Amino acid sequence: MPSSVLPVSVRFVLAIALTGASVCLSAAGVVANEAAQWLQLIDQSKSGLDAGKLPSVEATEADVVESMQAAGAFFQRVTDQANHEAWMRFLDFEPLRSAIENNESIAKRGNAATELSQRLSGPEEGLELSRLVALRSSLDRYLAALRYGDPERGLALSERQLETLAKLLAADEEAGSTPRSLTDLSGEEVAQIESIIESLASANQADELVSRITGRYSSPNLRAYVDGGVISDAITRPVNNPERVNDCLLGTRIIGDARVVGNVTGSLLPSEGNVRLLVRLDGQFSTSTKGYNGPVTLRSSGFGQVYAARQLIITEKRIFAGEPIATASLSTQINQINHPLKLVRKIASKKAAEMKPQAEAISRRKLQDRVLEGFRLQTDEASTRTFPDLDAKMSPWLRRLDLPSPVRTIGSTTDSVHVRATMRRPYGLSAPSEGPSLSTVRTAASSGTYPGGYSAAIQVHESILNNTVMKLLAGETFTPEKLRDLTSSFGIPSDKSDTPDEASAAEGEQPESFEVDFSGFRPVYFEARDQTLRIGLRGDRFAQGDRELDRRLEVSAVYHPAITEDGRMMLIRDEEIDLKFPGGRRLTLSQTAIKANIEEGFDKLFPMTLLHREWKLPSTLKLPTLAGRSARVIGIDARDGWLTIVVR
Repeated sequence: MPSSVLPVSVRFVLAIALTGASVCLSAAGVVANEAAQWLQLIDQSKSGLDAGKLPSVEATEADVVESMQAAGAFFQRVTDQANHEAWMRFLDFEPLRSAIENNESIAKRGNAATELSQRLSGPEEGLELSRLVALRSSLDRYLAALRYGDPERGLALSERQLETLAKLLAADEEAGSTPRSLTDLSGEEVAQIESIIESLASANQADELVSRITGRYSSPNLRAYVDGGVISDAITRPVNNPERVNDCLLGTRIIGDARVVGNVTGSLLPSEGNVRLLVRLDGQFSTSTKGYNGPVTLRSSGFGQVYAARQLIITEKRIFAGEPIATASLSTQINQINHPLKLVRKIASKKAAEMKPQAEAISRRKLQDRVLEGFRLQTDEASTRTFPDLDAKMSPWLRRLDLPSPVRTIGSTTDSVHVRATMRRPYGLSAPSEGPSLSTVRTAASSGTYPGGYSAAIQVHESILNNTVMKLLAGETFTPEKLRDLTSSFGIPSDKSDTPDEASAAEGEQPESFEVDFSGFRPVYFEARDQTLRIGLRGDRFAQGDRELDRRLEVSAVYHPAITEDGRMMLIRDEEIDLKFPGGRRLTLSQTAIKANIEEGFDKLFPMTLLHREWKLPSTLKLPTLAGRSARVIGIDARDGWLTIVVR
């Protein structure tokens, strides 16, 4: 059939379909072209490797020595003798100082520098001091110089890293010559790319490539939303304000009662960088008064509408209030005029009718002024409120642990308040793109998350761990007790009791603990793909009692979202955990013998369910409508590297 005779509606639908297909193909092409551009940059970077840009061992070594001396002099200057000596014992500069003075091997100097750097990073109070932070930075530069400072070795390492990166991006054999799409990269592969980029940056090589890739993975990796209905509920309250009237109006003394009945409500306004909130009062005004003018008395009533509004701008530190506005309408009615003489009552009625417009105008203006001033006083209380300085509270911990300071923004739409934060090391990779829209996140009762159907939601990208706890845990030795403390700090409760069962306790038996040396690469991770959450850790050594497995191992647990009968969602673990020993070597008989112990130990470490408990808001919360209320998980989504949790 010729296209000219196709129905208009059919041609319209076909046009939309073809346009959508072309857009999808175009987007895929952009991603593929981006990988191809990276491959070109890799080739250019190989030919542009420059020995003159490699970090200098001599310069960084001198800087480390100077930083150690400055730190020692600082503690000697600002503390007493006993405290100075305690700090010097804790820091123990001597192994590194001796290795440098005796020009020990690169390995010995590197080990001494690494041990000192690890001592300088921890939760102990004082490690956030500027002198120690500067010393850690000097040690990082020194370690990079020890690795890359020799021109032949440094350039060879950089070239191998570029080749590894090219292999990650190269086309699959089945895909022909087209480079891989960046969206197909796994969390493991992105972490490998991040490690390569950080290494190249430490060697001062491939600047354009490093900039291009870190720019591509620079979106916020933590997002939080609060539904506008929660904000509105926290502000909404009824108004029922009675007051006595004692006024003089056009020579008449007015005495009686007045009342405003209505509601104070709040609604969000679109804003970026702060939260804008419109607080408004809508009410009805009524009066019942008696007027005295000489021997004449008048009984009257009035009614009308009052309205007041004020815009509040909420920042992370305080609330700023705009100028309030108010309007009022008023209609009065004289119900009775009292005087013994009918003639006087008639004259008074006529006079009152003549003066009514002027009297109502004056009364309306006074009412409007009273409403405006009362509303100003009430909302001024909010504008005096300040919030805790999060940066001041977090900064010492971030500096002690060498964690990146979060870069965050807040904002609002008419439907929600949102926070976007990026936790990212200087050359770390964060999220490649926005998280999934809440409208696509399934809940226990709906195919999406919509305004009014939830209270709050949080989205966490898998790059968070790479940029935070990876450096903190790499190379450290942890026991199940320490690991449970760590998971608890992330808000992950355990389903299993930490105490032995009654039978074991009666027999005096205690479960045998174990310890794991975390790997330097991706020691702890989570991957959120295709509605599956995988949580895992890597170790280089496992020990339990007198048994030891001195080889790499990786253990992980897989969780899937599930809907409960009472309308909640939770994560349920697969029955078996996944224990692997990378490297291809077969386990020896003795190693096989303790594999069951490893599986049993980690089976107890990973709870069978996550996010199944209700959270209760503190009863001391200053917002009465929210204080003491419980929140439960109603939505869980795991895809494209993002874990989304919705509560109500």
